[in-house]
Amino acid sequence: MKPVNPRVDLEELFDGAAEIIGREALEEKIRSGKRLIVKHGVDPTARDLHLGYAVNYQVMRRFQDAGHTVVLLIGDYTSRIGDPTGKDKTRPQLTLEVIEANIASMIEQVDRVLDTDSLIIRRNSAWFDEMKLQDFLSLGTRLSAARLWERDMFKRRLSKGQPVYIHEFLYPILQGYDSYMLESDITINGSDQKFNELMGREIQSLLGQSPQAIMVMPILPGTDGVEKMSQSLGNYIGLAEPPEEQYGKVLSIPDALIEDFYRLATRLPRAETDQLLGALGPMEAKMRLAREIVAQYHSVEAAAEAEAHFIRVHREHAAPEEIPELEIDLKGGALWICQALNDAGLVKSNGEARRTIQGGGLKLDGEAMTDIGLSFTAPGEHLIQKGKRHFLRLKLR
Repeated sequence: MKPVNPRVDLEELFDGAAEIIGREALEEKIRSGKRLIVKHGVDPTARDLHLGYAVNYQVMRRFQDAGHTVVLLIGDYTSRIGDPTGKDKTRPQLTLEVIEANIASMIEQVDRVLDTDSLIIRRNSAWFDEMKLQDFLSLGTRLSAARLWERDMFKRRLSKGQPVYIHEFLYPILQGYDSYMLESDITINGSDQKFNELMGREIQSLLGQSPQAIMVMPILPGTDGVEKMSQSLGNYIGLAEPPEEQYGKVLSIPDALIEDFYRLATRLPRAETDQLLGALGPMEAKMRLAREIVAQYHSVEAAAEAEAHFIRVHREHAAPEEIPELEIDLKGGALWICQALNDAGLVKSNGEARRTIQGGGLKLDGEAMTDIGLSFTAPGEHLIQKGKRHFLRLKLR
């Protein structure tokens, strides 16, 4: 086990935090040489991790490198309830099969950031499956319901005449209890989880533990520059996505997000980031950013190849060297362009195909194509390009 370094640079350890609650007590623990228990909890609501998750993982890795014990708490029990955080409607509850599939996928991806040899993975079903109702009610006698009603999202729902269900009301208590069971010294999470983690401090204090510090990390915006990064919104950059896809998505972010992405999504030291941002123009800065991210989650070689691919396809307007192919037998009939896009997996529906074509997002054999009524009736070969990065060679016979 790596020894704790009590003389670690605290500013470097806490870099990027929007807020640290309980910092003074935490610094005393670090200087005393205590091996901290560093907690990060996540409900397995999705299979793929993205850069928004990795904002927290980057910080966790710094604590690992400083010799502390990092615990990834998987909320396999609480995900059956559904975290109401930031939601104006109740989250759908997940089946056990979906939860287990999501957990397996997540564990395969966290090693792209964290040292999995020293990482401790726990599930909160270990204690909640065994917890008796009497014990939970006993805890409830020491917590004020008024404290829970302070939550902004609950107030917002009530003002709109929308329901707040009992299981959602209890969720912060369950998340707070996780911190008590792990004896957490510090929890790292996004600003959207601040209320839940404050409940952890309250429960720890009530039950005789030193309350955890809370390192509140900013929320990474998605590639649209408007909403937070989310798979459901389609504005995310996945940790396991192919290098070319990652590279292209990074280049698509608005210029206003360049600094946020450098600070929150890379491992570059602050001084180096400041120097780069001061010396590079927006496009150069994004290309360097894209190389850093692809190199971190794949390799330096993959980053160079992804950049070469981008230059060849987007700057020189050349098709990539390897293009997926789809071969279709017309059988003497006709193939509608929207159906062709659907069959190739370039769109999820004929409606999306229509919108793509009408919006100018499709090229056929290198030329813009806006005719949603086009049908192929003769054998031949065509190059289809959707957007900037998706190509298909359509072979008709």
